Amino acid sequence: MTENYKKAQKLINNAYHIVIASHINPDGDTIGSMLGLGIALKKAGKKITYFNKEKNLPKKFDFLPSYKKIKSSFPKEYDLFICVDAASFERVGIDTVLKVPTISFDHHKTNIKFADINIIDHTKVSTSLVVLEFLEFFKYDITKNCAVSLYTALVEDSGFFKFDRVKEETFQKASYLVKLGADPANISNMLTNRNSLAKIRLLQKYLDALTLKNNATVCLSKITLEDFEQTGATISDSDSFVNTGLSLATVKLSIFMYEVDKEFIKFSLRSKDDITDCSKIAIKYGGGGHRRAAGFTAKIKDTNDIISSILQEESLK
Repeated sequence: MTENYKKAQKLINNAYHIVIASHINPDGDTIGSMLGLGIALKKAGKKITYFNKEKNLPKKFDFLPSYKKIKSSFPKEYDLFICVDAASFERVGIDTVLKVPTISFDHHKTNIKFADINIIDHTKVSTSLVVLEFLEFFKYDITKNCAVSLYTALVEDSGFFKFDRVKEETFQKASYLVKLGADPANISNMLTNRNSLAKIRLLQKYLDALTLKNNATVCLSKITLEDFEQTGATISDSDSFVNTGLSLATVKLSIFMYEVDKEFIKFSLRSKDDITDCSKIAIKYGGGGHRRAAGFTAKIKDTNDIISSILQEESLK
């Protein structure tokens, strides 16, 4: 990893204008890691463009420093491309060949090492910790705004320290970010206590559609395009629904589906045991993720066949 650090730092040192990208359907880890890294590099004298393909970003992160600077289009000229929390270029939503050096910061075991320099540590609970260690290694100035962004990414991707891969080091890094200015109470409030009425109405749709399979060990639910239209909610409003199903006492695997458009549907998978590997299921359908959290996109017409196949997984019998 040290050798990759040095190679990445050399590319950063030689660049003037850096594009830092987060993945499509962004979550807190990709947004917070992108902004935290960018803030530190900008403080070091670099010109930074924050990129996310989505034109409508999750509003729950609008309190983060530099959130309003995120753009959905590339600048005409730049020297270096960095992506965070993405296992492939496709996950970033890029449909063009990049003609500049590339760096990837990630913590997904399914990362295909697509960049020129790949800094990946799948033992970390969030990409923000991978970014933080890089910044610490080269003694970047980690300001309060940087700390707020990275702490937000950390608590979002660790489920407020509930998920696996949370260990002693995780709390040490969290404590360090708090020392640098991150306010845990305020960040928690911003992330959890600003739900819209539209989201609550969409949650009701999710609960109405909820069913249990395989002796109540598998939870299924689905949100349709019509549900989004009727409630006025957005895709990002549903990002925590899959965990609602997982909270049921008997459930080992929660499957949440939402229609992306008239042709495609997104599957989100969550498990809470060491037997059911969500990433292995997702990889079968062209997706990826972690052992206990993964996802993939499929055609709506294949939904029933996919569900039937998943329910036949040996770990769920």
